[in-house]
Amino acid sequence: MADLRDKVMTARDAVERFIPPGSHIAFGGFTILRRPMAIGRELVRQGTGDLYLTMNGGTAVEEMLAGAGLVKWVESTYLGLEGGMPVAYGMRKAIEEGEIELVEDYSNWSFAQRTVAGKYGLPFMPCLSDLGSDLMAYDSFGQAGLRGRNDRGEWIHPGIPPQKYAVVDDPFEGWGLRPRRFKSGEDSCANRTNSYRDRDELPTTYTGKPGVKVALVPPLLPEVSVIHAQRAALDGTVRLEGLIGPDIDQALCGRILIVECERICPPEELRENPELNHIPAHAVHAIVEQPFGAYPTAVPNYYDYDYGWFKGYVQAVNHKSRDEVKEFWQEHVAVTRDDWDYLLRTVGMDKLFALRADPHFHYNPGQDRFK
Repeated sequence: MADLRDKVMTARDAVERFIPPGSHIAFGGFTILRRPMAIGRELVRQGTGDLYLTMNGGTAVEEMLAGAGLVKWVESTYLGLEGGMPVAYGMRKAIEEGEIELVEDYSNWSFAQRTVAGKYGLPFMPCLSDLGSDLMAYDSFGQAGLRGRNDRGEWIHPGIPPQKYAVVDDPFEGWGLRPRRFKSGEDSCANRTNSYRDRDELPTTYTGKPGVKVALVPPLLPEVSVIHAQRAALDGTVRLEGLIGPDIDQALCGRILIVECERICPPEELRENPELNHIPAHAVHAIVEQPFGAYPTAVPNYYDYDYGWFKGYVQAVNHKSRDEVKEFWQEHVAVTRDDWDYLLRTVGMDKLFALRADPHFHYNPGQDRFK
């Protein structure tokens, strides 16, 4: 068991060991749910910069890193911040002033398909949702010359695919699209993607030939994936609770996986119901036990999100200069020694305990929301 215990480490050790400056990181969680804030805060403390961040939905971690001046490139589906910011302010200011050099956009679905391809080692996944949108034409990485190979035949950047999308004619002529007619009648699927079925002519857009079009998206291949889970066993087995979001696929498409958790438990505890486990032990490289490590976001069955924090953050930084935003994160996070120092001194145990979930509801029904 000694080699298994080697996976358990502090956030400081995990960052020092696995996340050097310039890393390509995929942060898990979704919007205000189970975001891995403990590793994010440690990156702020260590000042690890030039980061290439990628995520599917939500900007709590990424706003903090951008606000602290540590982000170079962003690949995402959404840059908003719950709490009155349609676009997260620190992220927005860093983009406007050129500190964040490039932003690449996908839809939530096409990004999710990329993580599936990365998880299974597939060359691509099909996607219909982005066809006809500006996402197909907007290619900041391509315009920056970061796609394809260099003179030595190597990928210019190992985390950036040679194309953002590829569009092909469906070799099955739309046979599998829904709703679909069976011998006994039409299916009851709510998916209405089969707009081709009753057309006299098929479109020629993208390929120049008439046919049903399918966009192919490349796999997501980050250097480091980081997620926050409720429980991780000492051997590395991970169990998530509540809405899963992109975490399973995204966790398994990177080279290194760091798991923050509320509690480390014996492997036997998770083996009692192995069908409820999500990530196998051999896929995990580091386990960081940090209760309340996802604060101010929510961890189902443990604690709710702190809407007051988001509201206070908006009031503190909105319409301020880049220097003032950086100063906020310096005083809020960078000066703390570790996450316990942050949680106890900056947040306070009274606040943290007030957020604890009611076991009957799996969240805290007494929290003030959106007031």
